[in-house]
Amino acid sequence: MNRQVVLVDEQDMELGTADIYEAHKGKGLKHRALSVFLYRITKGKTELLLQKRAEGKPVFKSMWGNSCCTNLRPGDEYLARAVSRLDEEMGIKINEDQLRILYRFSYEAPDTVTTGWAENELDTVIVGQWEGEVRLNTEEASDYKWIELTELREEIVKNPEIYTPWLKMIINDPRFVKHIYG
Repeated sequence: MNRQVVLVDEQDMELGTADIYEAHKGKGLKHRALSVFLYRITKGKTELLLQKRAEGKPVFKSMWGNSCCTNLRPGDEYLARAVSRLDEEMGIKINEDQLRILYRFSYEAPDTVTTGWAENELDTVIVGQWEGEVRLNTEEASDYKWIELTELREEIVKNPEIYTPWLKMIINDPRFVKHIYG
């Protein structure tokens, strides 16, 4: 596979492209990514949709993460890429106007399971309220669950090693919490 990702600096200025695997080796090369969080309100309770990353993922495999995430390719638009990846990974049909870009943040995280791999991303957090049917693409995600934020935080305290680093960062960011919970 020769899939290119967009390399950027901390201010999101494009620096070029790199093969997706090269961008994740060693400490990684800073590249554009997005993390989508879908949520629903059921019986007065707000729940987040999580996915368990498939065993075949090159980094952070078999870990619980947000509804979907991906790297951006040259020419990708954030919301259009979020829509296509939600469909590809989770079988979720959603429109761009149902999603909102919340904020961007930069992080680096070595993969402690797959030695020699890491994330080094300028991540754009995208949120949307959604209810519907999930149809997993098992090459991308092996499971999913709806979970309330307090319960998720309690699970992370008990088993931090089964959750992706970016998930843990985002759910504790005041900008995310304010949007989801007002």
